[in-house]
Amino acid sequence: MSRSQLPDALPELVREGLISAEQAERIRARYPVEPKEQSSRMLLVFAILGSLLVGLGIILIIAHNWDDLPRAARVALAFVPILLGQVLVFVAIRKQAGNAAWREGSALILACGLCACIALISQIYHISGSLEGYLLMCSFLILPLLYIPGSITVALGYLAMVSWYGWAVRFEHFGNTDRPWMLLLLLAAAVPFYFLEARRNGTGTGFWWLSLFMALTVGCCGMYFYTDWGRYHVLGITGLAAAFTLVPWTHRGLELRTWPWALIGGSTMLGVFAVYSFRPMWEDQFFRNDQQHQDWPAVMFLLSIGIAAYVLSLRVRKPLERWPYPEGLWLFLACFAVGSVSPTAAAIVVNLTLLLMGVVTVRRGIEADSLKRLNLGLTIIGITVLMRFFDADLSFVMRGLVFIALGCAFLFMNMRMLRQRNKDVP
Repeated sequence: MSRSQLPDALPELVREGLISAEQAERIRARYPVEPKEQSSRMLLVFAILGSLLVGLGIILIIAHNWDDLPRAARVALAFVPILLGQVLVFVAIRKQAGNAAWREGSALILACGLCACIALISQIYHISGSLEGYLLMCSFLILPLLYIPGSITVALGYLAMVSWYGWAVRFEHFGNTDRPWMLLLLLAAAVPFYFLEARRNGTGTGFWWLSLFMALTVGCCGMYFYTDWGRYHVLGITGLAAAFTLVPWTHRGLELRTWPWALIGGSTMLGVFAVYSFRPMWEDQFFRNDQQHQDWPAVMFLLSIGIAAYVLSLRVRKPLERWPYPEGLWLFLACFAVGSVSPTAAAIVVNLTLLLMGVVTVRRGIEADSLKRLNLGLTIIGITVLMRFFDADLSFVMRGLVFIALGCAFLFMNMRMLRQRNKDVP
């Protein structure tokens, strides 16, 4: 926990009875939040916004008079943002090495200048090309800015551009079966920066956003290597999702903000179970003629990642610890085996699995005294019950009673936990 997060956490620790009010006051006095830290954060945000506004303003001014300028002037103006960005990056490295606002702002201006220059030169000389080619070139050009000067903002844009490139290669043209192999190289080039940032500022807000974008990019890129969608492809999704939910255990004992991995993985796992809780999904998957066997290597690779991650996590994690979503991989494999015999039985097993996940999440929330985890478990149970409205022909009276029961369950469990917290506070 960073020093700036301490004032917000102390009242909760007092409510939970872990520390007394006097101890909280002494901790506040011992670790005061410096105004300089708060101001530096605001300066960083405004530096990024200011850089974007300055860049957009320059583009608008030049674009208004673009057609009236000779070709030589247009070429020179295309390189002005790059030169300006390089000067600012040089100043950030030599004169403002410890200033995050200078580092992020200068790197962002240079990255935008590089992307704009490529587009302008192509327009001036009428150079034809494709969207994926443009994204690939821009990605390679802004990649060094992740390390020199080391910008998280540029890294977020880089990851978004990489994902866009993979989508363009795979889906930009109708009937295209090309796979974005260069995507693997681009993504691998960003991995060292992720570990460097984890070591440098793994508890900061910037690393939280970096983890979120990295998880989304890896998840999307894993799906770009499918040539089609069939009955086996969902196994790769569940394997990768299970691996994501286990990322926080890879650094147990070291506090890092890697929870976005578990957030993306858990949401994907629950989404898969929700979709396959309907019986027609199993009928469509197992009784149609599916000949897309060329995707088996990709599916098995993603599935093996999930299995290997789960086996390795057993050294530091007990089954069903904190949340049951890693175990969802094995439960879905069991459902998949059942579905090959009986689609109806598979749908029933999936619904029971969702209910089990919800119950386990509620229990873990009660044990950890966490309202978020408690409400998540209740939400899983409630959505599972509500989805059955689409399968069962129930009257409006029965559906209304179900809604009332779910609402009462939410209120009762939350009031019970809050009452217990109030009792524990001295």
